[in-house]
Amino acid sequence: LYQAEGGFVLSERAIAQHLAAAQARGAELHQEEKVLGWEASGNGVSVTTERGRYEAGSLVITAGAWASELVPGLGRSAQAERQALGWFETKTPMHFTPEAFPVFNLLVDEGRYYGFPVYEVPGFKIGRYHHLDEQVNPDEVDREVYPHDEQVLRDCVANYFPGANGELLDSAVCMFTNSPDEHFILGTHPEYPQVSFGSGFSGHGYKFCSVVGEMLADFALQGETRHPAELFRPERYILPVPGAD
Repeated sequence: LYQAEGGFVLSERAIAQHLAAAQARGAELHQEEKVLGWEASGNGVSVTTERGRYEAGSLVITAGAWASELVPGLGRSAQAERQALGWFETKTPMHFTPEAFPVFNLLVDEGRYYGFPVYEVPGFKIGRYHHLDEQVNPDEVDREVYPHDEQVLRDCVANYFPGANGELLDSAVCMFTNSPDEHFILGTHPEYPQVSFGSGFSGHGYKFCSVVGEMLADFALQGETRHPAELFRPERYILPVPGAD
């Protein structure tokens, strides 16, 4: 299925624009500041970081692979997974430009793959969904890319994109945070309505970041969202933590 208006989001630029828009509306940014924990009391909440303590009327938690640490009731419903990516040298560069080559999602016997045209950095970018199904501790994930990681990607490149079956120019390891059904986990905490969170984006969440932001803002300000959210309710997974207040 070819979608002519399909494309891709430049995530770093988009994040910078979102931050700039937030600052223009009065947001205060604190970066490189590790969160140590939070507490809900009455109608408010406090957050403790390595630099200090903050108090607010509501809290939104979007902790990525560390979601289960900050929302313990999630348990293994937000599981971090190691994901390897590769950028391969193209033998026929004219076939892999944005004008000639679309973003793709490919389901074949070797697995489900996704990739991008050559854009800004050298190489045809490709990844395999759930790579080697390696569940990891996010603080201890192995960031090295090994020959067997490359082979998983090259098997697809060689079979389906032979014009890009050149040298591996670059590689990287990131993390997916998967929910059991691979649908997002969005909503308010069942015990603390002033706390909302987003997690379990399962490798396909970033393209929805703008509407997810709207939904989480709705939850924080009104306790409910204008958007359909039943599919994503955290109650389907989150359990009370024994001994929690």
